[in-house]
Amino acid sequence: MVAGTGTESPLRFSAAEALMLPPLHELPAVAAVGQPRTGHRSETRYDTEDSALRRHGLAVSRISDEDGTHWVRTALPGESEADARTAAAGDPAEVPPELVDGFQAVLRGRPLEPVETAEARVTTYPLLDSGGGAAGWVADETVEVHDAGAAPGAVPRIRRNWIAAAPDTVLADQLEALLRQAGADPAEAEPAEGKEPAVGPEEALDADSPVGDLLQRYLREQFAELLRHEPRVRRGEPDGVHKMRVATRRLRSALASYRTAVEREPARSLRGELRWLARVLGEARDAQVMRHRLRDLVEAEPVDLVMGPVAARIDEELLHDYRQAYGHIREALGSGRYFSALDRLETLVAEPVWTTTAADPAGPAAARMIRRDRKRLHRRVREARDLDGDEYAEAMHEARKDAKRLRYAAEVWEPVAPKEAGATVEAAEHMQKILGEYQDSVVTRAYLRRMGAAASAAGENGFTYGRLHALEQANAEEARERFAHAWKGFPSSP
Repeated sequence: MVAGTGTESPLRFSAAEALMLPPLHELPAVAAVGQPRTGHRSETRYDTEDSALRRHGLAVSRISDEDGTHWVRTALPGESEADARTAAAGDPAEVPPELVDGFQAVLRGRPLEPVETAEARVTTYPLLDSGGGAAGWVADETVEVHDAGAAPGAVPRIRRNWIAAAPDTVLADQLEALLRQAGADPAEAEPAEGKEPAVGPEEALDADSPVGDLLQRYLREQFAELLRHEPRVRRGEPDGVHKMRVATRRLRSALASYRTAVEREPARSLRGELRWLARVLGEARDAQVMRHRLRDLVEAEPVDLVMGPVAARIDEELLHDYRQAYGHIREALGSGRYFSALDRLETLVAEPVWTTTAADPAGPAAARMIRRDRKRLHRRVREARDLDGDEYAEAMHEARKDAKRLRYAAEVWEPVAPKEAGATVEAAEHMQKILGEYQDSVVTRAYLRRMGAAASAAGENGFTYGRLHALEQANAEEARERFAHAWKGFPSSP
């Protein structure tokens, strides 16, 4: 770590070995250059044998410097710098497991090994203002990089860096101009050898582009979303469970709706694995949703109609359900089945095995596939009209899943047909929400029956559970009517 105040964002430059630092004291805001401080930093970077971390833009290192010895890794979304750093302890060659828990979707059970060691000599020059106070600093760093396993006497790679920082933006701009004038170039991020980013700059797609390109872009985006939210699930963030589940469902739906564009295997078996993963995530998510729904119902009731420890029983049962379901998630996310599914999914997303259909123009080909999903939804709704009770509820639950599948299929299509696809997405999402309200009511009533029976068995008053059950029946009827009305205006195209 280069010395500094810790409040400024350092500017990094690459400099040739022969360059000399320019006269820093000539800057208008610098009255003098303080006594330089020289330090040493040793950093050992760890990775898998196949460079999985580097391919995904991640890093884990053991660093020894003036602050001591510690481990540091790339911070994940939602984390602070402190979350990505831990004190060195135990075996110096073993990465602390807790530090890389959020990397498991990339590591997938593969061990981390030292891949290179960087020895850095750093000279830091304090910049002083007219009052003798700190105005900023500039560091001159020379780094020797040794590959692990290199033959004795192998020549190391040499990097020269100039690093500058100042809290005052005017001085920071002057520093940048001065270092550039001296021959330094802004440092670029170290290239990740062999890295295939999940989402990166790509050519614009239009209606004449191959439908395979359209599908692959969507799959890449959703796989990146899955990997992005998976560490949040491991940290126990409730919204992380929801986001990862949605990405999982989108991947599965896209593979199903556009199945004629990809070879049957491994796409078909991966859809099964994605179904399994969504189901595991869904247990915890459903407990979250149900607890909030029931608590809202209770809080909306007049105080004199809430008889007994209703809220306490809701929390007790559903928090227990959530903890149990979250335990199942942690178990699944550490399983060989999960890691194998990610390996196969990453391969499919990067290099799909296409059928001849994948070369068809995206506009008409996607519209054709979406028509098939729309007919599927229409057929399900027609069948439900002759049903009632539990059979109707089950048919509407399946219709909701069909509406969601249609929505996600239209999302794939949207980049090349924004107006028509957007209308389908909006309509399908509206159906999905109404049917979701109906399904939530069905599930809520089942919970209320169970809790009411348990309360009665414990000698508690069951009045409130029965009242809430009746309110949920009314909610279900209202949702059913809203669906019938909305369905009349559902788009008949593509």
